[in-house]
Amino acid sequence: MTTPNVLIVGAGPTGLINALTLLRNGISVRIIEKQDSFQLGTRGCGMQPRTIEMYKLLGILPDLLEVKTDPFPLVKFSSPQGDDEEGKVIPMVERIENTPSRPYNTGYMLMQERQEHLLRTRIEKDYGVTVELSTELSSFEEYEDHVIAHIIKHVPNAGEKTEETVKVDFLVGADGGRSTVRKQLGLPFVGDDSESLKEIGMVAGDIEALEGTLDQKVWRMWGDTTSNMLSLRPCAIPDKTHLNFFIGGADVNLEKVASNREELVNAIHAITGRDDIKFGKVINLGIWRPNIRMTSSFGEGRVFIAGDAAHVHSPTGGQGMNSGVQDAINLGWKLALVSKNLSPPSILTSYTAERVPVIATMLSKTTELFHKTFQPASPEKMAEGWRRGYELRMFGVNYRKSGITLDEKYSYRADEAVDPYRSGDDGTVRAGDRAPDAPKLSPVGQTNATTYTTFLDLYNPAYHTILVFADPGRNREAIETILETIQGLPSSKEIIKTIVVLPQTSSSANDASTSSADMVLLDTEGYAYKHYDVTGDSQQPTVFIVRPDGFIGGLVFGVEGIKKYFGLMLKL
Repeated sequence: MTTPNVLIVGAGPTGLINALTLLRNGISVRIIEKQDSFQLGTRGCGMQPRTIEMYKLLGILPDLLEVKTDPFPLVKFSSPQGDDEEGKVIPMVERIENTPSRPYNTGYMLMQERQEHLLRTRIEKDYGVTVELSTELSSFEEYEDHVIAHIIKHVPNAGEKTEETVKVDFLVGADGGRSTVRKQLGLPFVGDDSESLKEIGMVAGDIEALEGTLDQKVWRMWGDTTSNMLSLRPCAIPDKTHLNFFIGGADVNLEKVASNREELVNAIHAITGRDDIKFGKVINLGIWRPNIRMTSSFGEGRVFIAGDAAHVHSPTGGQGMNSGVQDAINLGWKLALVSKNLSPPSILTSYTAERVPVIATMLSKTTELFHKTFQPASPEKMAEGWRRGYELRMFGVNYRKSGITLDEKYSYRADEAVDPYRSGDDGTVRAGDRAPDAPKLSPVGQTNATTYTTFLDLYNPAYHTILVFADPGRNREAIETILETIQGLPSSKEIIKTIVVLPQTSSSANDASTSSADMVLLDTEGYAYKHYDVTGDSQQPTVFIVRPDGFIGGLVFGVEGIKKYFGLMLKL
């Protein structure tokens, strides 16, 4: 077996997204998973709009659109034996029209089982890399320029195993809340140990509903946690009628309900007051209790953790899997640059510096929702807990105070607080923010180009995209100097794409000053200049440097700013 650059421990969404990010950057990976079969069931299913954009960035959005489901309406029954017409619809997720800046304004549902299958299929199809089941990390040693990992491969049902030692450049632990990697790193996993949390629990899992007994287009809920509560949500798997369930409340004996299928079905019938709902096999069944924890560091040296290995929390708000995706991409593009010897290892410290404030804020938000939902002071508070605020769509997640961002337009005092979950509400676009989209961009001078493109079509996890907002009619010399500077950067053709964005009123579309850019776009309807808050008559170019993860790394006004930004990023 060829020695990989990166060993990824864990084949959930976080590990797979990290693998795909690295592979898109030309970095070889090996993915191991200690389970002897792939995960079945629902688990994380809410895909937030920002995650949809990440899927587009990675080139797998078409795969998602083939299998996704729109969010189900949540219908709450105040008493047993009610049919769907008697239930009250709770506006859990407001459907918001897409906009030119945010073309995916409402999330999708995709069961984790299907998401992982989608990612594994894409990785194998594009790169020939498969997940190694029944393979676990037992220990590792870290050295200055490599990591030695000790792996055990088990033979399922045979009690046999073989041991292997592998040398890699980096090790990534995406191995869940009980992470072997985190434990060996000695990173404290601290959080809420309050007695009130320990008292809360639910029986959760997936069960087959026999066809015809329940409409598969509605998420149903009965009761509340003051006595007993039941949730039945369709899993939206083709040709299957599986339901995801959770049962909890003060009057529920969790151990009894979780002991076998008969007790589970009896509990469902008792809470609903309906015995006409017929069930088949149980896919999975267990007791879930809240565990709200995170580490203060997401890695050291050449070993890192991501997703549940670094933070676990309440599922309320649908942030967990989505946060793991952002961990994976944030870490992936940085590992790629260091692996190619283009960036110093010091940029890897930005992974912890950027993600920890975001995750800490996310834990606070999801914990607040959890208490409103499962420890409600009133039915009104419980209903409030099921409503998802706009910030949970994750557009506002930002790295404004990151040490590897550069902003020549806005500045912050050292003691000035920045909400890691809210950017753009003030109408500004700053370094560290999500890079907005813009449609109706017309490629100039490309005979084979499509009529229009968008920024989200062009951003890519393998390179920085430099947007030069300028008009040759006003900024010809400055454009030429900027493009020459970019061409002089190390491996500029490999890791940088330069796009000159002309204003809607430009009459200099084919000017020679832009000839060395990778692309020239005419902002035919003004969305690009509007969304990036740039005026079309500016006397100097405005340059946005969009990172491989779709965040703005630099907002500068000329060559010195470009040099300074890449001085933070590359070995110049």
